[in-house]
Amino acid sequence: MINIPSHNRRFVLKTRPTDLPSNENFRIETLPVSRPKDGHLLVRVLSVALSPWQNQRLKDFKNYTKPFEIGELIDCDVIGQIISEETGDFSPGKLVTGRLGWQEIAEASPEDLQLVSNDFEETMWLTALSSPGLTAYCAMDLFGRPMPGQTLVVTSAAGSVGSFAIQLGVMAGMHVIGIAGTEEKCNVVEDTLGANKCLNYNDPSFSEKLASACPEGVDLFFDTLGANIADTVFDNLAKYATVLVVGRTNSNNSETPHLDYVNMRQLWAKEAQIQCFSRYSYPERWSFAREKMMKLCRHGKLKEIKTTAIGFENTPMALRDMLSGKALGKMIVKYSEAIG
Repeated sequence: MINIPSHNRRFVLKTRPTDLPSNENFRIETLPVSRPKDGHLLVRVLSVALSPWQNQRLKDFKNYTKPFEIGELIDCDVIGQIISEETGDFSPGKLVTGRLGWQEIAEASPEDLQLVSNDFEETMWLTALSSPGLTAYCAMDLFGRPMPGQTLVVTSAAGSVGSFAIQLGVMAGMHVIGIAGTEEKCNVVEDTLGANKCLNYNDPSFSEKLASACPEGVDLFFDTLGANIADTVFDNLAKYATVLVVGRTNSNNSETPHLDYVNMRQLWAKEAQIQCFSRYSYPERWSFAREKMMKLCRHGKLKEIKTTAIGFENTPMALRDMLSGKALGKMIVKYSEAIG
């Protein structure tokens, strides 16, 4: 039997950030660990996954999901280990994944957990087989419909979602162009993920290089950023292009969200189609997408990119680093090691 700690630490929202979050926006609560309710389990959190949507929920503005309340536990997907008595298929020592949040010990029902198999690296359950990979797969499968020979452009190409969109486009036989914020990230997108080209949007010649990389125009634009980077891509759209809006990181972190997507003239001129996508609107597709991504992982077709921070106390600053572009791929914070 794994020892059950007497206390649990967890991060709750203290104040709302106006831009990027910092330590001052969170409070650590220390609470006693009680025996779980009948049918529930106790889980020691091993690693948590950080995502842009967490920052969106820190702010009190209308969005696709409700904001965190002041004093509420910060939510996120985690990998954890069962530390309580056996319940159904969940026995002590087994690894699980679920949305359990920024805390060291969590109580959860079996319905909120999924057993983690040993077929994959633990972190793959927070990357390819969780929100990042499932978002990329569902968006491409339902609305992107990639075709061989078409040109695909992906923003935040070295990010958690964009990195999988790049790989899916490559597997579909597309001409794949990534966009990232540093030369290091561009090298990873080209050398590790297999993109034909990756362009640094901080390069003074970015506009010219993008036009050169897409001589026939952009057929499919997979965008998670928006703002002026997206506008530059709009200048290079092919006729009847599809713009797949999968995220709004720039505008959600901005005090001037009204400036997002101003170059509508080119969208009209190219008779482009705009399709907005949120994975949370398609829960019935999650199992299908996960099975497909698991098959690709088993055959070695997918690579995960991640940045790992160490320590529960470092979670808020890891989120800030991710949102400011310092992370490569998925940002994961390691809380503890599995026992046994």
